[in-house]
Amino acid sequence: MNKTHTQIGTGKGDEDSEPNSKIAKLDCSLSTLSSNLDCQIADEPCSKTKSNSLNNLLNTGFLNDGLMSKLHKDFVSGTDHVNDSFGITLSCVPYRHCLIPDFIIDKEYIQTLQSVLLDLPMKRKNNDLYTFLQSVELNDSPDPTIATFRSLCMSVKQFVSEVTGIVLNDKIDLFCSQYKYKDVLLCHDDELEARRVAFIYYLVPETWQKSDGGTLDLFSTDEFGQPGAIIKSIVPVRNNFLFFEVSEKSFHQVSEVLSKTTTRLSISGWFHGAPLPRPLPYVEVLEPALPFGNIDEEIFYSWFNPLYLDPEVQADIRNKFEEDSEIELQDFIQKGKYKSLEAALKDHKVNWSTLGPANKRHYFGADKSSLPPIVSEFLQVMQSDATFLVMSSLTGLKLHPLAPTDSDETEPSSSTSSSNTTSEASNPRCKSEVRRWQHGCYTLAHDTDPDMTDFALDTILYIGCEKDWDSDCGGYTSYIAKGEDEELLSVFPSGNSLALVYRDKNTVKFVKHLNHKITETSPACFYEINTVYYE
Repeated sequence: MNKTHTQIGTGKGDEDSEPNSKIAKLDCSLSTLSSNLDCQIADEPCSKTKSNSLNNLLNTGFLNDGLMSKLHKDFVSGTDHVNDSFGITLSCVPYRHCLIPDFIIDKEYIQTLQSVLLDLPMKRKNNDLYTFLQSVELNDSPDPTIATFRSLCMSVKQFVSEVTGIVLNDKIDLFCSQYKYKDVLLCHDDELEARRVAFIYYLVPETWQKSDGGTLDLFSTDEFGQPGAIIKSIVPVRNNFLFFEVSEKSFHQVSEVLSKTTTRLSISGWFHGAPLPRPLPYVEVLEPALPFGNIDEEIFYSWFNPLYLDPEVQADIRNKFEEDSEIELQDFIQKGKYKSLEAALKDHKVNWSTLGPANKRHYFGADKSSLPPIVSEFLQVMQSDATFLVMSSLTGLKLHPLAPTDSDETEPSSSTSSSNTTSEASNPRCKSEVRRWQHGCYTLAHDTDPDMTDFALDTILYIGCEKDWDSDCGGYTSYIAKGEDEELLSVFPSGNSLALVYRDKNTVKFVKHLNHKITETSPACFYEINTVYYE
């Protein structure tokens, strides 16, 4: 192909851990913590008219020398701890995290804080990883109620440091978040710069329950340091303060909020300290792409809509594709074949398995050995020399030795003939995957994706969904430039539509999280046959 061809991309060049081994010696006393907190509250008074002292604002029960000493010992040894007197719990599976209930005892202050937070301007955060509302950094907020909460965090930071043995500096990140219906924060580990301890303070309604969603889900890790299963789900409880050590193992997510009437309100942030070295990211070994194979001519012609095999139509499509690097071909499969393909994929005998890890993807892939014959036949067609030639004619890419070049007269072909020789400059190959998408499925953009390290033609055939997809459900494929949030292109599911997208090395893609709204549609899932072609 002519390399001046426009690709989806920028055209630019290529371009968070275990506890500190030296645990700080316990040297903080209750009097020191109390004195510091009283001073900070005196310097930054609450909006309430009465003076806020340690005893009428914060639950001081956990600021106990004996309790801190026990928590520190158990934190280091990885032993769970439950304190019956104050309700504080330290859990070490899947990684160390501590929960302080009834964090603030002044109910009036809690209500004032909630009101102030709800009045803050919020910005909708929306990308592959999350969808929710977030405030600006609260450290510089002039509001005295927020300033008082920051003072509480500064003093609690000393408690956190004593329990974890992590030396923390004075830097604190502080944000307010609102998660409403369909909002979610998918699996990640929080490791960034010098974040050492993450924390969250819940201001959800008293009636919040697990069925409302918004749980903090904690993941196990496998032998490669990748997230495995959700080991624990923590339901938000009003006035609870939770913190955990940030490490390469601290994979967690905020599950999708399912309530249409309530908001998951919280303040979250990070305590900072000296950064720790991070191991190199694990790079997956994926299924290799293979050269094209042969296909019987009669079988080949029984699948594709004859319209797309017409040379004049192919020329028109190619001209548009070479300008835009993407196109959608409606009614690509002959109607009878499409219906048979859809019915076969719904067959209960197809073996579907969940594909992860959760910090990269979560969807269902079909075991190819369990596929009905008609699905296997279609995969054979998509991987055949005839289809490679058709894709060349539709896109202008050099995917077949018989594909026309710029020096040739433009004469697209749908011939099923093959050649035993290929150009030394090209290595045409492809790989296919059969996927099922339903509520909770997604993929994330990540720099270690070996599939995104070369120029490629993505083809996506959507099966079992309506023509007019509701983008509010998620489930669409987005292309973005590496390191950027700006969307270059979105491809929306559409039944019997084949999407063609040519991408470069500086482009990544993701499938937006399929949210709860998909459960209100019929059908509540769809299928995709995804084939990637390489020149």
